[in-house]
Amino acid sequence: MAWNKRLGIHILMITGICIVVMVATLLSVTLLSMRSYNDSIMLQRAVVGMQVLEDTVNNEIEELYDKFESMSKDERFITVLPNGEASGDIFRSALEDEFPGNEDVYMVITDGNGNITFKTSAYPLKTFDYGQVARGKVIKGVARCDDELVAMYAAPITVYGETYVLCLGFTMKATDWLDNVMKTSNCDATVWNWNIRYATTLKRDNGERATGTDLNEDVAEAVLNKNGKYEGQHDVVDRHYYVSYQTMTDYDGKIVGAYWAGADAREADSEFGTVTGVAIMIGVVGTAILGIIIFFFCRKRVSQPLAHAEDYAKEMLAGQLNTTNVTYKFADDEIGAFVETLRSAKHGMNDVVGDSSRILAAMASGDFTETPGVEYPGVFKEIESNILKIEDDLGETLSNMNTSSDEVLTGSNQMAEGSQSLADGTTRQASAIEEISATIAEVSTQIATTAQNAAQAGDLSRQTQNRVNEQDTEIQSMVQAMNEISSTSQEIEKIIKTIEDIAFQTNILALNAAVEAARAGDAGKGFAVVADEVRNLASKSAEAANSTTSLITASIEAVDKGSKIALSTAESMKEVKDMSSQTAELINEIASASAEQNESIKQITAGVEQISQVIQTNSATAEETAASCEELSGQSRLLKDQVARFRINR
Repeated sequence: MAWNKRLGIHILMITGICIVVMVATLLSVTLLSMRSYNDSIMLQRAVVGMQVLEDTVNNEIEELYDKFESMSKDERFITVLPNGEASGDIFRSALEDEFPGNEDVYMVITDGNGNITFKTSAYPLKTFDYGQVARGKVIKGVARCDDELVAMYAAPITVYGETYVLCLGFTMKATDWLDNVMKTSNCDATVWNWNIRYATTLKRDNGERATGTDLNEDVAEAVLNKNGKYEGQHDVVDRHYYVSYQTMTDYDGKIVGAYWAGADAREADSEFGTVTGVAIMIGVVGTAILGIIIFFFCRKRVSQPLAHAEDYAKEMLAGQLNTTNVTYKFADDEIGAFVETLRSAKHGMNDVVGDSSRILAAMASGDFTETPGVEYPGVFKEIESNILKIEDDLGETLSNMNTSSDEVLTGSNQMAEGSQSLADGTTRQASAIEEISATIAEVSTQIATTAQNAAQAGDLSRQTQNRVNEQDTEIQSMVQAMNEISSTSQEIEKIIKTIEDIAFQTNILALNAAVEAARAGDAGKGFAVVADEVRNLASKSAEAANSTTSLITASIEAVDKGSKIALSTAESMKEVKDMSSQTAELINEIASASAEQNESIKQITAGVEQISQVIQTNSATAEETAASCEELSGQSRLLKDQVARFRINR
């Protein structure tokens, strides 16, 4: 039996998704828990490393104290203290005996005023108040001076009644002791000189130690300003670290810097990656095993029974309702109940289909008297109703067909007689239509001629109107020119008036000149002659101006008359133009009406021709109808004989 692939795949997909989600959730929770635990372990390692660093510094200082006590009891060393630099070899030898091979430890000896009398080459400070030690103060711890950090033990020593100061220490910039801290704690270590990385085990890519960098502002606030601790995670020198910071104080309890220890996160990431890989592998294997178990369970308990049920349904779909029942043993579950219901449905459908087939077979043989012999359940009631309705409707139809065949037979005989009469009438109509068509053709020719003449008259009318428009334009131009001449004449009249005024003034001046010449006597005779000539010239100018004025006045009057005549002519031309436009419109309307009449006559002619063709067609159709009616009468008799074969409940 075939494995139901679609359902099986869907079940496996849903189950697989559920398993994957469950396993992924468990893995995520587990990995997050492990990550949190791993973070806490690494952070604790950093805290321990920071404590180791602080303890190492304290131990180194204690060692300085122990060496100080040893040297202060060495008589050979004590007796040469007053010699200062002169006993330098002895001092260096004693230091080498106490710290063999350690070149980072230094020694300082001062007098009772704190003035240095001897120091080794490793001494890093430039200024330091050793007078306080000479005055009895013991310094034990870290000191910050000249931007340097040192761990020291300094105390006064009395020799022969004189006080001296012996100081042992080492610069915290030394790396050997820090490297020992890293080996011991498995953490990197750093000493901060206030907020500057002073000494460290961290190295850059080029191998140099990563000193000189600034402290993070948040850390500086928490550690240096608030005298506290800081623990967490940081990126340091391009690597991720779990870090721990602790305040570093000097011998007076003043904050001078900080201790730092960091656990490299790469180790934690590597371990976490290994654990993650193992967890994922376990999850994948577990998921695969669960998937295989579910696959075989679904195949046996779901897919195989459904496949047999599908085959059973396919037989029903193929119409095989009378086949034997399936022999597969279904379980007593939902699928088994479904198949049992399917089996009952098959038997019921087989009964309904068999009864329907019996009734339809009887109807096919002409017997419409059969009725259903079984109960039709559910939607099959509609089939039962439809079968009974078909019997009733077909029985009624056949009865009506029997009655109608008699009526068709009678009607076909009457149609044959009417069709013959119609054929005769259409023949006579065809002759009359031909005479009407000839008459309309004559009228069409005359109207076409009239339309052509009207069109020519319209063209002439438009030409006349165009000419009248041109004449009207020319007259308007002439009227405008007359108006311009009138305006110019008026201007000339003003100029002549001005000339008359000038002549009058000139004459007055000439008279005055003559009077003055007479007063002048003989001396003015020549001027008097000139005055007479000027007066004569003024008189002639006045006469010429008067003559010109008369001529201009006559010209203006003539121009006014011409303007009035031109205006009258323009008005007349306007009336002629209007009448010409109306005439052109009337002629255009006549031409349009003639054209429309011509088109109407053409349409009438075409319609008459179509009527003639229709009448001729009707005549032929009437003859064919008469023949068809004879054929219909024969078919009606044949239909009556066929209907008589059926048995109906009537």
